[in-house]
Amino acid sequence: MRKVWPSTLAGQLALLVALALFIAQGIHAFLLVEEREERRLEAISAPSVARIVDVADRLRADSALVHRRDGFIGRARVTPDSSVPEHIRRFRRAERRIFEELRENAQDIDDIRVAPARREDARPWMPGFLRDRPARDPHVLLVSAHMTGGPWINLVAPVPPVSEGILARILIQTGILYAVILLALLWLVRRSSASLARLIRAADAFGHGRDEGAITESGPEDIRHLIRAFNGMRERISAMLTEKDRMIGAIGHDLRTPLASLRLRAENVEEEGERNAMIASIADLEDTLSDILMLARLRQSGEEVRAVDLLALVDAVVEDFRELGADVELLTDGRVTAHIRSNLTRRALRNVIDNAIKYGTRARVRVEHDGSDARIEVEDDGPGIPEEALERVFADFERLENSRNRGTGGSGLGLTLAREILRAQGGTIELENRDEGGLRVLIRLPLGGAKPG
Repeated sequence: MRKVWPSTLAGQLALLVALALFIAQGIHAFLLVEEREERRLEAISAPSVARIVDVADRLRADSALVHRRDGFIGRARVTPDSSVPEHIRRFRRAERRIFEELRENAQDIDDIRVAPARREDARPWMPGFLRDRPARDPHVLLVSAHMTGGPWINLVAPVPPVSEGILARILIQTGILYAVILLALLWLVRRSSASLARLIRAADAFGHGRDEGAITESGPEDIRHLIRAFNGMRERISAMLTEKDRMIGAIGHDLRTPLASLRLRAENVEEEGERNAMIASIADLEDTLSDILMLARLRQSGEEVRAVDLLALVDAVVEDFRELGADVELLTDGRVTAHIRSNLTRRALRNVIDNAIKYGTRARVRVEHDGSDARIEVEDDGPGIPEEALERVFADFERLENSRNRGTGGSGLGLTLAREILRAQGGTIELENRDEGGLRVLIRLPLGGAKPG
């Protein structure tokens, strides 16, 4: 079943208010109709009870009146039988109302019948001066009351007019309520949603390493409090990250000196194999340290976002690998211009292609448009990665030598660094195993670029 519940706050509030108004108007309409019906019953019962009581009192005072030739006593006709046949459709609510009011007046009435009838059919029960009187409504009500052990008192009551146009008035009233309340609500929600939307964008950007600065406080008081709290949290987190970057930078700077000293000592080792192994280990440590410092300083990069020919950038990286004898092929020639940080993007792409060469023998690179994004694909011919590890390889220092048959290992920060670089520009990176074997890396970058942090 298709869901109809809106996903936005404005839609949910509007729907809830609309439902509340609908229910309230439904209850109001029911009460209004009941009130009108109560008035109609009162218009029927009050004069009928008065006439029945008057005739019953007169009959109790003078029982001979029941034998009058025409049977009329005032406007009521007294007969042995009721004017309302058994089979006719009766007005039960009016019967109950008249019977209850007669019981309150201690009248010895044990049965009441009320039924609508055509005026022509009710003429025998109307006194002479009323029979030929013109009337707007061709229908009347036959009211018949039975005295305990006595005759029936029959009278004709006019049908109270039904208030016309109640439904139309309720619909007009509902429309006015909807227009006034919903428009006011939509204005308020729109005002609040604008502030919330800016907060969401800022939180999303900050979560992806792009600090868009403090948000201007606007909207209702609670929204302003929320924005104020976010601004304070952003400042505290930024301060902690800056302090962390400073600390890592200082540690990295301090480590470079002993590493340089170790390299000098290693170069003085006489045995060639041992010397080369030591130098290679120190080089690995220097590369790892370089990646750590790069990752730590990524948020503080001063490189500006600018329009770059993405194909030319990728081609330059591919050529660098070719000059080193790597098997890398560029399989596209379409021009794609994207607003990116070129040096950082080149570093991320170099890490991805380097992994493809190390673990998959060769790399094939494609660059193309994909809607509002630029899409870069890097494929290799390696053994791929287990499905459960496709996301785990982006973790810091994560290495899967066994799953990818690595003879040598890097720092485990190559893909981590690549993802952080791309995320900071509003991009994404995903891994998937190819059906024919090997791994495919999918990189997306927005053509319009992300706001620099």
